[in-house]
Amino acid sequence: MSSKDTFTAEVPKEIKEDSCYNDWEENLDGSLLPKVVAAREKIASDGVITSAKDLGEGLYEKKWNSGLRLYFAVVIESDGNKTLLLLGSGKGRDQDKAIQQSRDNLKNYSVFNDSIVKKD
Repeated sequence: MSSKDTFTAEVPKEIKEDSCYNDWEENLDGSLLPKVVAAREKIASDGVITSAKDLGEGLYEKKWNSGLRLYFAVVIESDGNKTLLLLGSGKGRDQDKAIQQSRDNLKNYSVFNDSIVKKD
C-alpha cells in the first residue's frame, strides 16, 4: 500500500455498527472475536484510524498485521452529525466478498437512514 492510498481519519464521537456487521461479529469463531472487539475498542479510545485504505465511494479498509480487515465509512446523518459506520470485517481469504457486502451495506444504510456518505 503506497502512502497516497492511505489516510488518517479522525473518528467521530459516535460509532455505529451496521446490522450486517453485528450479524457477522456474532458468528465469529472464538479466536477471532477478541481481536475484532479489541480493534474496535482501540479505534474508539484512540479517536483516530491510521493507515486506512480508500476503496472508493466512501468505503475504507483498515488492515492490521494479523490480516484482520475492518471496512467502514464516515457518514453525515440527517441531523448533521458525523458517524463512523462499521460495515464489515474479514480476513484475506474472504476479502472480495467482504468488500462487496460492505459496499451493499453502505448503500442500504445511506438510503434507509437518509444519510450522506462523506467522501474525502
